Amino acid sequence: MKPLVSYDTETTGMPDWKTPSDGENQPHIVQLSAVKHDPETKELIGELDLIIKPDGWVIPQETIDIHGITNEHAIEVGIPEKEAIQQLLDFCEGSERIAYNRTFDQRIVRIGLKRFFDEKAQEQWAQKDDHHCSMFLAKKAMKAGKNPKLVEAYKHFIGKELEGAHNALNDAKASMAVYFAVTEPSEPEESAA
Repeated sequence: MKPLVSYDTETTGMPDWKTPSDGENQPHIVQLSAVKHDPETKELIGELDLIIKPDGWVIPQETIDIHGITNEHAIEVGIPEKEAIQQLLDFCEGSERIAYNRTFDQRIVRIGLKRFFDEKAQEQWAQKDDHHCSMFLAKKAMKAGKNPKLVEAYKHFIGKELEGAHNALNDAKASMAVYFAVTEPSEPEESAA
């Protein structure tokens, strides 16, 4: 079985869904994180946690208020956006991908791919056969009328509060925990003898 990679992004804002991914005003990635697990043992086999250095763009205060990553911190410790995306592509190679609200995170990565990479990389990332959405799985299992927030799904399935939400690494770990909780086969009931 392929390893499972749960990934998450923190950004400079929401994508403009009405314009192409290579549009000038599309958001940039501020933090890009992923965790890789063995699907059978659920053992953590790899972790990626990257801060992106702004290059000709700034992190707006309204998103700093959400994820807490300031321009100063990102400039000090960040790496180029293209390098971060390449590390994610390498990290995900040969794995099945998982994201909580895949539509958002997959689009954010595709925006970065349009900026820096060729069509082959863009097409590979657009594949959906090995790209799961733990939010849709949670919504179905919870029989929720609306898409549950990650903190809600985590509390429902794991039974405790999600500490440090809106940190991409914490969210990637929480998404994986929700995925495992939803897809775990239930124990068969023993029949009375």
